[in-house]
Order: sequence, then structure tokens, then C-alpha cells
Amino acid sequence: MAQVSAQKCSLCDEQNGAYYCYECQQALCTVCRNKHGKIPALSRHTVADINTVDLSTVNKKSHCLEHEKEFLFYCVKCDTFICSKCVTSTHYTHPFSEITEIVVKERQKAKENIEELKLKIDAISTLQEKVKTTHFEQLHSKSKQCIEHIEFVSKDLQSCIESKKSIKATEVEDNEKNEQENLKAFVDNTDSVHKQYTQILSELENVLLEKHDVTFYSSYRSIDSDIQTLVNIPEEPEEAQVPIFKDKFLYQEVQDYMESKIDNRLCQNCSVQKMKIEDLQSEITKCKELQRYTNLKNSTYQKDAENKKLADKIKTLNKDLEKKNDEIKKLSRAIHSAREGGQSVSTNAQLPMFSCVCRRVYATREDLVNHKTRSGCM
Repeated sequence: MAQVSAQKCSLCDEQNGAYYCYECQQALCTVCRNKHGKIPALSRHTVADINTVDLSTVNKKSHCLEHEKEFLFYCVKCDTFICSKCVTSTHYTHPFSEITEIVVKERQKAKENIEELKLKIDAISTLQEKVKTTHFEQLHSKSKQCIEHIEFVSKDLQSCIESKKSIKATEVEDNEKNEQENLKAFVDNTDSVHKQYTQILSELENVLLEKHDVTFYSSYRSIDSDIQTLVNIPEEPEEAQVPIFKDKFLYQEVQDYMESKIDNRLCQNCSVQKMKIEDLQSEITKCKELQRYTNLKNSTYQKDAENKKLADKIKTLNKDLEKKNDEIKKLSRAIHSAREGGQSVSTNAQLPMFSCVCRRVYATREDLVNHKTRSGCM
């Protein structure tokens, strides 16, 4: 409660007031306080330590503004305090009760509110601690395991896949960073909710110290309206996801590369090379499907972070597609050189060739069919 500057006792006008009588609206020293309590007519007055009383508002809350008299009863129908004149005028036919009766119920409700808020605040603290420890730890642990798996597989591969290893590891690290940002956004949001609950709890505990019933009732009703607007405790977020690393795809790429190195002539393995092209096209299709999937993915906690994550994935996919296109261009140049020199294509090419009996070499089966149609070769 707000404290006020020292006031003289209203009865003796000598000592500083140590107490305050709500009904008399007067400051009392210790001696006059004892005398005041011995008067039968004043025995039911509410007397409190003057340092706990906010004199700037107590007078306004203790008296009827219409009749300028002290509140004596509580009107059940109108849900308000009334004075002696209200009983015989505006609220003549209304049921009313003692102020103490209604305040006892409200104080009990305030105590229940305090207990509920304490439980919810504890729940929020527990949830935050779990997210800060378990979720972050799980995310880091799984991300670390995935990177270690990538590292282990990479040791068995040739230098041609070093760039692929870096791409895979970066994807996991970027995912961890984005997921951490989402978890941090969740923790920051619960901090705000936690502060709201803590503030209401503090206000309730302070208002319970108020001894004057009318002052308490008015203050509590204001706080009670704030309680109704409190947001629910956030639900625990879903477990952070880590990209799945499928080592067999990486091994297959290395295996295809090694097979292309040991082939003497691409034209000797046309059927094998055809399968390689089909596998390459299938991989590109999967990349496009993954791109469509990432475009549809919806973030729950932080849109900006998720959009950045999607953009990084799309950028990686585009780089892979560019590499594939570069391989096809290199192969086309090799084919062109072979045509001009009348030589077979070197084994350094990584994509299949289609040759004719006339020793012409084509990059695709469609080119070979068109040649046979035009030239009559069988």
C-alpha cells in the first residue's frame, strides 16, 4: 500500500498518528487508539497501521458518492455497497446483507486464485526448464549424432564427395540453428506469460493485506477482471526435428562415379548407363518433390526463421541441379569432340552414351532413334 507523510493524532493533536480508523477517517496515536477501542459504539470500526493505508483513495472507496454517507450494507441485487439512505430510497425493496458476509466469500475466492496462480506459475517454470534443458539437449545431441554419422560415412568415400559431405553437414547445422530459434521464440513467449501471472499473484497477495473490507473489495474486483483475461499456459512444443541422413544414396553416387571411371568405353555399357540416367532423373524428381514439400511446410512459432530454412533448402537443391546440368553439358562437349575426331567417348564422362553401328555416339536414346530413322541404320 502507498505510505503517507506523518499526520497528527486527530484526538489529542499532539502525537503523530500511528493508526488509522476507516470509519472515523482519523489518524490515532497509540494512546488514543486504546481509548477509541474502549468506546462500545466504535468497537466494530476497522483500525489499521497508518503506514499500510492509502489515504488518497480510502475515503473515496468507503462512502456512498450519492449520499456522502458511510457504506453499511451490501445490495445483493445490484452487487454494490449501500449506505443508510440507499436502504430507504433507491434500494428500498432489494435484498441486502452484511458487508462482512460478502467480503468473507471474496477473500476466500482471492485465496483460491492465489493457489491456482502459484500452481500455474510453477507449471510454466517447469515447462521452461524442460524446454531449456531437454529440448535443447536433445536437439544438439541428435544433430551431433547425425553429423558424426555423416563424418563416418564420408571417410569411406573418395575426394569427389567432399563437397557433398559439407552440404549434408551444413543442412543439419542450419536446421539446428533454425529449430533453436523456434525454441527460443517459445521460451521468450512463455516469459511474457510468466510475468503476467507473477504480477497478478503479487497484486493479490498485497490486496489481502488490506484490512478494510470495502477497500479490499474494490481493489480485488479490479484484479479479478485482470485474472479473467490471463492467457492459458502454452502447450509444450513438438520435439525438434533433425534431417534424416540416408547414407545409401551417398554410397550409390560414389559407386556410380567409380564404375564410370573403370569403364573402357561408355558404348560397351549402354544398358548400364541408361539405368544411371534413369536413376539421375529419379533423383532430380525426388529433389523437386522435396522442394514442393518444403514450400508447403508451415511454421508454428516463427515464420521468418522457417522461411529462411526453406530458402536455404531450395538454394541447396538448385546447386545440386546446377551440378547435374554441368555434368550433362560436359558430356555433350565430349560427344561433340568424339564426333569430330571419330573417336569413342572417354571414360571420364559420368553419364551414358548411345552408339550406332556406324560408330556415331549420341547422348540420349531419342537422338539415336532419330539418327536411325533419318539414316536407315539398323
